[in-house]
Amino acid sequence: MSTKSKQDRSPVFSPSSWPLLLVAISLIMGISADRFLGDWLISGPLTWWLIAVVATSAAMTLLNFGRSQISMVALLLAVVALGGAWHHFRWNTIGQDELVRFAPAVATPVCLEAIVTSPLQHSPAPPSNPLRAIPADSQSQLLVEVTRIRDGTNWHDTSGETRLRINGTLREISPGDRIIVFGQLGKSRPVLNPGQYDYAAAERSGGRLCELFTGSPECVTVVQNGGSFSPGRWLAAIGNRCQAQIARYVGSSSGPIAQALLLGTRSELSDDTLKSFMKTGTIHLLVVSGLHVGLLAGAVWLLLGAFQVSQRWCLVLSAALVILYAAVVGAGPPVVRASVLVLTTLLAIAGSRRASAINLLAASALVVLALSPSELFRGGTQLSFLGVAVVVGCAKTGLIQGTPDPLQRMIASYMSWQELTIRWLASRFKSLAIASFLVWLFVAPLVLYHFNIISPSGFLITPVLWPFVALALIAGLGICTVGFVFPPVAWLLGKICGACLYVTEGTVAWASQLPAGHTYAPGPTLWWLAVFYGALGLIAIFPQLQVHRKLLVAAAALWVAVGFGVSAWQATRSDELRCTFLAVGHGTCVVLELPGGQTMLYDAGSLGSPESAANTVSGFLWSRGITHIDAIVVSHADVDHYNGVPGLLERFEVGAIYVSPLMFDPWANDGDLTAPNLLKQKVLEADVPLREVWMNDRLSVANTAVTIEILHPPRYGVPGRDNANSILLSVEFSGARILLPGDLESPGIETVMAEPPLDTDILLAPHHGSRFSDPPGFAAWCSPEWAVMSGGSSIDATSFASTSYRTEGAEILHTAQTGAVEFVIGPGGISQRNYLP
Repeated sequence: MSTKSKQDRSPVFSPSSWPLLLVAISLIMGISADRFLGDWLISGPLTWWLIAVVATSAAMTLLNFGRSQISMVALLLAVVALGGAWHHFRWNTIGQDELVRFAPAVATPVCLEAIVTSPLQHSPAPPSNPLRAIPADSQSQLLVEVTRIRDGTNWHDTSGETRLRINGTLREISPGDRIIVFGQLGKSRPVLNPGQYDYAAAERSGGRLCELFTGSPECVTVVQNGGSFSPGRWLAAIGNRCQAQIARYVGSSSGPIAQALLLGTRSELSDDTLKSFMKTGTIHLLVVSGLHVGLLAGAVWLLLGAFQVSQRWCLVLSAALVILYAAVVGAGPPVVRASVLVLTTLLAIAGSRRASAINLLAASALVVLALSPSELFRGGTQLSFLGVAVVVGCAKTGLIQGTPDPLQRMIASYMSWQELTIRWLASRFKSLAIASFLVWLFVAPLVLYHFNIISPSGFLITPVLWPFVALALIAGLGICTVGFVFPPVAWLLGKICGACLYVTEGTVAWASQLPAGHTYAPGPTLWWLAVFYGALGLIAIFPQLQVHRKLLVAAAALWVAVGFGVSAWQATRSDELRCTFLAVGHGTCVVLELPGGQTMLYDAGSLGSPESAANTVSGFLWSRGITHIDAIVVSHADVDHYNGVPGLLERFEVGAIYVSPLMFDPWANDGDLTAPNLLKQKVLEADVPLREVWMNDRLSVANTAVTIEILHPPRYGVPGRDNANSILLSVEFSGARILLPGDLESPGIETVMAEPPLDTDILLAPHHGSRFSDPPGFAAWCSPEWAVMSGGSSIDATSFASTSYRTEGAEILHTAQTGAVEFVIGPGGISQRNYLP
């Protein structure tokens, strides 16, 4: 083998080959340093700017002395500092008149004036669900730039963008309109539990620090229409026309998926559809990405070429349509990345130069981070760039499609056109299957980190779905372009698009039900991801390292084993009991991690969405490395205590569910058993034992030092509703007692207090701290050291109970203020900490 061929196989990395990659890596290092180390490493943005100036000056000086390599290092250090300064400015800087300075922690009524900055989005009301205590209405939302806020009769100038949510359907409003809003304004709510999705951070990445909500469309009034020449108004009008075209020609069944696929509008999709795409790992098909932009540019290029349009005009028109499409669908990170890739490729064609895919990807990253440096930490952005990087790597190494050797070309020359067509299709399918598998393999740890799910079914169905998705995209783009001029063509394209999406949705729904199609698991740690992807990046950038393939596979397998081992191992010692009261709003969930490794839940529900309750509890359990729930005790039949259980049954192995004898009794539930019976159905479908427990029963646990006893209700209950018959659970370990009474109230609470007083260390305040649970009497009966109120943001509703328990010497902890409340009981006593400082 010649020396030249060896060099071709293992190219040596040099700074001149991928200069933009070095710049992008340096910028990422600066942004990361400010996010994770900025509080103690750098005192402020001025320090970053000073480092940048000094490094730039040093680079210029070194360059003048002929030290080009060292000067390049200094210049990259300046880029690092610029990244840190830019992130610090966007993440931490708040103007003197910023809206957040007027926003309280708890939302309060407000009147303000704002300008609409985004198209209006509608979300239909979800289907009726017995597990949702308060039925949800349809919702509208849009982004607004607040200009003034009213204080009494005076108006104060302010600034800042926020997301406006309207309960109901708002009509006839466009970007540029000036509106008056009567609503509720508050700071974005922080994360209250470990493992919970950080919505406030996601909004902060977009420069939004507040939330604005109105209960009715009548609370929003347009006082001045935007100008007719507003670009935002034009783009919104184009988007609305495209949505109308899709709805008209694709139909109601596949229309919502078509809108998501073509325009990135997922608000019309049902929860079941989104869940199916998420379970199969194909949710990326519903995100406007490089496929959409590339197909648009390619289709326009081929169409113009067919009409013998000059290359210059092909380039100009293709670039113009790509920019227009990106503006209409919204300049999200995947769209920006794809648009930059396509536009720079077109620019390279115009200059008769061959563009480096790695440099193009790095340029896309620079543009995305310049627009919003916090996108570096968003899961969608990370997955988007990683997926494209894997595809680029596959293409460069010839894994997707290699150059045929002379023998293959000679054999092909003797084939018929039918054989050549079949061979070509088989080759493309093989390449697509290999690419799908490798993308799935390399992004799986990152998906697991962000979403706690592994979907083997994804790489199996993706090669099958891509042709249908691509054809649906082309047909949909035709509906939104040619279809405006030729309605018969739009009708035909609508049938094609609808049929392709029907196959896509059906395949995804089928794959989501496969027994081994997906599994939920705790995600790897951040440091594990950094080492894993850092090592892969070094091997990809420096192929001259010559790591043997077998050694590489063995090292990767070992590192994966380390990751799963670390996720499974937790700090709970065999001589400790950990009790965590999760912040689920008006609801209850207490997680008991018992010595010996068992996990038990007391209730798992909230007054709001069942999915939200399940997500909160699941996120916490995964953050603790828990994959198996040994038991769930459902205190009584109010949905805010168990509506998260069906979601947990889908994600975890559950040993048993315990209920009171009156859980499914119509007498105790006012004759309405719709929600309890639905719970029973879900439990039976999951093949989980459903057992009744009552007073004096004890639950068996692995560690005999732990005693879990049912103190209430008696076998046949007490006269009263489900609240009065709540399960009162006593947990004792190492001389400490935890008391969990559910929504215990009269006459059940009097029955309990008729027993001898029970000295308690940790108490869950009955009925979320309600005054109807006899707080003075119950506080005197159990004398808790800590009383935890599990409820919503209405702290005043628990003031009477708080005073009563505080009078008896208890420390009051409210989950709406403290976040999750954790107690650790061990030989050294009881330690307590709150999730929020």
